[in-house]
Amino acid sequence: MTIPDYLLIGHMTRDVLFDGSYAPGGTALYAALTARRLGRRVGVVSARAAIPPDWSADIAVAFAATMDAPIFENRYTPQGRVQLLHADSGVLTLDNVPAAWRSARIVHLAPILAETPEHLVNAFPDALLGMTPQGMMRAWNAPFPAPITYQPWDPPLHVLARIDALVLSIEDVRFDEARARVYARYCPIVALTRGAAGATLFIHGEPHYIDACPAIERDPTGAGDVFAAAFLVRLDETGDPLEAAHFAACIAARSVEGVGPGAIPYREDVER
Repeated sequence: MTIPDYLLIGHMTRDVLFDGSYAPGGTALYAALTARRLGRRVGVVSARAAIPPDWSADIAVAFAATMDAPIFENRYTPQGRVQLLHADSGVLTLDNVPAAWRSARIVHLAPILAETPEHLVNAFPDALLGMTPQGMMRAWNAPFPAPITYQPWDPPLHVLARIDALVLSIEDVRFDEARARVYARYCPIVALTRGAAGATLFIHGEPHYIDACPAIERDPTGAGDVFAAAFLVRLDETGDPLEAAHFAACIAARSVEGVGPGAIPYREDVER
């Protein structure tokens, strides 16, 4: 089994499509493919999930045997998007992470349904620790299918201080930039993405505007997850958050020009 240098902890999902069929999804899926195409050895810890056809065979996966992937559905109404949860899953613990994987250089906590407990930030003291906290901001109640609603995420300050880089979108915080600025007081690096409007990168609380790269958008699904993985990879390579953010913006823009994860570029494409 591959010993990863990029470890993702978070559930891959089953997403209900308009015709009733299913497609694999989730932050862990998009981020894993991005990190692998940028040359990293990748491992994913998740509930049991289907692997997409364009999955890289050398991405190692440790499935939690007692859990099945959560099931999501997006319905579009005149009032906007309604996200439904058809089945939830379980909480991931350090016991779900193979012992040999716990020394990965980069650890990316990628919750989709609050499945990565906050105390996990202390389990990888030597890693570059990144987090995409979208799943910590979701609430739902059975019976299923259940609408997913927003709940603010207010982690203890010591949790924010341990996270080296927090990546979230302005939609994740319901356009409440002040909340992201609060995170940035305690977390060394916070990237607040805005899709085609670029991103704000907070470095020790100081904001820096990051331009979006030009793109012809066909499918924005997963773009924020692609940005996060590319940012962490480049930050590990250079130690320069601004360089990492511009690199990530370029890769995220390229990823939306095709449909699904197949559009995520490879390292050689980026360098060209």
